[in-house]
Amino acid sequence: MIDTTTIFVEPALDTSLVSSSEIERTRDLIAAYKAGRLDSDSFRRFRLQNGIYGMRGQVDIQMVRVKIPFGHLTALQLDGLGRAAETYARGLGHVTTRQDVQLYWVPLERIPDLLADLGAVGLTTREAAGNVARNVTADALAGVAPDEPFDVRPYANTVARFLLRNPISQNLPRKLKIAFSGSPADRAATAIHDVGALAVVRQSTPGFQIFVGGGLGSSPHVGKLLEDFTPEANLLPTVEAIVRVFDRLGNRQTKAKARLKFLVAALGIDAFRDLVFKERTTLAFVRPQPYPEFDADPDRIGWVAPPPIILPDGNGHNGHTGYGFEDTDYERWLESNVVRQKQPGYAAVCIALPGGDMAAPQFRALAPLAREFARGECFTTIAQNILLRWVPEDAVRDLYVALREIGLGEAGADRLWNVVGCPGADTCNVAITTSHRLVLELGRRLRERHDLNFAPDLRGIDIKVSGCPNSCGHHQVAAIGFYGGARRVNGQQAPHYMMLLGGRVLPGKVIFGKPVTSIPAKRVPEAVERVIALYRAGRKDEDETFHDWIDRVGVVSLKGQFEDLRDLPDPALAPDLYRDWGQDFAFQLQVGESECAV
Repeated sequence: MIDTTTIFVEPALDTSLVSSSEIERTRDLIAAYKAGRLDSDSFRRFRLQNGIYGMRGQVDIQMVRVKIPFGHLTALQLDGLGRAAETYARGLGHVTTRQDVQLYWVPLERIPDLLADLGAVGLTTREAAGNVARNVTADALAGVAPDEPFDVRPYANTVARFLLRNPISQNLPRKLKIAFSGSPADRAATAIHDVGALAVVRQSTPGFQIFVGGGLGSSPHVGKLLEDFTPEANLLPTVEAIVRVFDRLGNRQTKAKARLKFLVAALGIDAFRDLVFKERTTLAFVRPQPYPEFDADPDRIGWVAPPPIILPDGNGHNGHTGYGFEDTDYERWLESNVVRQKQPGYAAVCIALPGGDMAAPQFRALAPLAREFARGECFTTIAQNILLRWVPEDAVRDLYVALREIGLGEAGADRLWNVVGCPGADTCNVAITTSHRLVLELGRRLRERHDLNFAPDLRGIDIKVSGCPNSCGHHQVAAIGFYGGARRVNGQQAPHYMMLLGGRVLPGKVIFGKPVTSIPAKRVPEAVERVIALYRAGRKDEDETFHDWIDRVGVVSLKGQFEDLRDLPDPALAPDLYRDWGQDFAFQLQVGESECAV
């Protein structure tokens, strides 16, 4: 095994994103709120801007969202998150589709101590919620992906720091989401964001295709191309111009129409583009101070590649072979969780997290493994997993053994069982169904079906679940997507999911899944198996992919294939079918006030 200590030095702690005065102000305002000196609406606006959410059915019990710019975490921060989950949040952390980490069941009076502990390892919750620029996301393979023209992390990092606490983005009409992708495969899904930046190089100059006005939810929009090539020097001016136009013209009267996508649609992309370019030109003359340089400090961990490793013949990562390890579980893990980096001799390893959940001991146990195998860092992904990079190829087997020992060695990071989903009605005020529990149960069942989970013909089929139409689980861009709802059947309400098929992310654009039919919540696993059976029975030949099949036959032709699943017996005969996942009582439709905007 390579001695990784020769290529890794623990980075200096970076606390530049943290404000100790904000933490103390939080302490003071919580005390004022508890004493009745601060009204609940004013306190709500404050706490949401600082990433502190109310929880469904709870009084002064909070969810705390930790902002993880472009998903980057150091080993020190992994350990800090583990301690925080253990001390304040019932021992569990949850990775989101925005690359954040959420901690649940935190008593309000303990929030200041939690924020101080997070700040001690350089983590902040500032602007993880509210009508602000939210966490800036990026492809977790940025910097090591063989198909990228350049590393987008310095740009994502600088944009995130530029907008944090920036007066221009503190009171927007609605939240603003920004994503960076370095690959033509667009693993960051730029076209479903308010602002998406896709890396391109023109005449040896790095820059971006900029997309605006994308978004999911009950009214999904595909991002429109704002500019085919924005050189890196114009990136920050363009971002600022977009933010200022949105702040000035966005809809502040109707929250449901306040997102940037509605402004772009109302004005038209040509008019919106003209406004942004005019604003950008004006900023060049009136801005009082220069823009920050792109933060590509070579001393910051991860920016500079270590020396290449030249392995003896037969010892490199080579698909299923090269490690002298014949165990079937390992072979499946190697094939589904490990990719070769563009840097010779190194691999990126994806840790599949069921439902995006990780226990406090696993956070803490992963920290030393990150130091030993992955240069002391990892990345959260938009698929709610964890990615380790810079793993020497001849150390991959040892890492696998170590991950298995802490319960993080499950194969299938890009397979059917690794279902993406939102937290759902257990904690979210506006969710209709317990989507998180469905994600866990669906994942468990599929994990046991090796004939489905690791079948070559089912690669590329992903499943995503949301507890309501808002699409926090990205169900609209899944091959098989579900969102929660309710139907009255036999005189009683029952939890249901609308099933969508054919969604996917393509370079610079997306195709939204089309609705097929509504399925009772407890029969969703059967519906997934039936979709796969229909695909296998109906494809032209073994080379026809799932998406090609859907495009050819159309979802209309499939609507009648699920009627037997839709029919429910009398509630007295099958009461469990009228209950949601994880609940032992009859389902009732209860939707509270959204905490996603103030």
